[in-house]
Amino acid sequence: MKKNSFIVVGCALAFILVLLSCEKKKDEGIGPTYKENSGTGGNPFPNNQTVTGTSTYTNPATQNSSILVGGSGWTNPTCVSTLSSSIKGINNTVEVTLNFSGPPPIGTYSYAIVSNPTQSLTCSMNVVNAPNQPSGIVWYATSGVVTVNTTTNSINASFANIVCIQQNFNFPTVAITGNVGCN
Repeated sequence: MKKNSFIVVGCALAFILVLLSCEKKKDEGIGPTYKENSGTGGNPFPNNQTVTGTSTYTNPATQNSSILVGGSGWTNPTCVSTLSSSIKGINNTVEVTLNFSGPPPIGTYSYAIVSNPTQSLTCSMNVVNAPNQPSGIVWYATSGVVTVNTTTNSINASFANIVCIQQNFNFPTVAITGNVGCN
């Protein structure tokens, strides 16, 4: 009987030692906290912005505007030759650029405005620093038609009411009318 009681007491002591030695560890990893724990109710590091998910873009432009391209004050940089695949009009910091899929052939043709001109008779148009808009914004034409007249020594393009938008925003818009070219 003594032998059985020693075994029972020994097992009980071993069990007590195991229970006493197992102490629950506190998790020190990063995890969510609650308002009552941090006192801020939001970011626990208010001077260090944390972002989850996607970033929200802020549109700096707030109103529609328009541009009349060409005429007094506008310059057209000289093309290396009529084999140029782009033409530009500049007025101070405003730049209007037309890009073609290749050099326009001699004659008068209508070009469809597309975002990436990879086919013949397509072009893209963009405006940098549009008047009455925040500086540094690039505006992209979304659709329309440009009439291009090419001779052996010049390229001229005319267009009317081409609507341009920003890369990430559809509103506001910039409407472009006029002409650009190079000699």
